[in-house]
Amino acid sequence: MEFNLLEYYCVDWLIFIFTLLHLWLLGEKKRSAWIAGGLIAIAAGTLGWMIGSFALVLMNIVFLFFDIWNYIKWTEVKH
Repeated sequence: MEFNLLEYYCVDWLIFIFTLLHLWLLGEKKRSAWIAGGLIAIAAGTLGWMIGSFALVLMNIVFLFFDIWNYIKWTEVKH
């Protein structure tokens, strides 16, 4: 098996980095975690488009809406 680290123009690496950031920000209870989640959805949807996976594109459109919704709802939480 041969690995090509740049096969998908680093979109897969962006997903990896944004996912780590997303999980860390959620653990810190930061509202910006949902922005990172939105970036994951955009990057993963792009990857889905590149590989021709309609399911991956559709799933990440749904995830993007959830990230936007949660970003908006996060302001309603009183600590």
